[in-house]
Amino acid sequence: MNKHDPMNQYKSKTTYKKRNYEEQSIQLQFCKWIKLQYPDIKFRSDIQSAGKLSPQMQNIKTIIDPFRAWPDIQVYHKSGNYCGLQIELKRLYSGTFLKDGSLSSGKHVQEQNEMHIFLRSLGWKVEFSEGFDEAKRVFESYVNNV
Repeated sequence: MNKHDPMNQYKSKTTYKKRNYEEQSIQLQFCKWIKLQYPDIKFRSDIQSAGKLSPQMQNIKTIIDPFRAWPDIQVYHKSGNYCGLQIELKRLYSGTFLKDGSLSSGKHVQEQNEMHIFLRSLGWKVEFSEGFDEAKRVFESYVNNV
């Protein structure tokens, strides 16, 4: 991609929207799967990033929920020593993890990781998951106490 191409600004926006849609699609698929396979388990899905908010609503959201880095899925089900499970869903090959398995140094990923550390200190199991299959594996491992 030519960095001097004036169309680059539009290409990056399209890529962002596509990536955002991919994560929303995984989240929707995962929530439907939980409802079908585990109808008695209570969970919540954070959809705040799903739509664009007006400036007024963004202000209100910032006041009532000042933290941006909450995980996408919260599962209210005790398992083992954990009070519940929280999963940050990512699209496949999101770049969240580097080739050596370590976490990306990207600002948003690091903010999310800091929130994960905080939640773990309160007794939650918290994981990043890339794609539907990994989220499903994390969930089943948790509820089956594996």
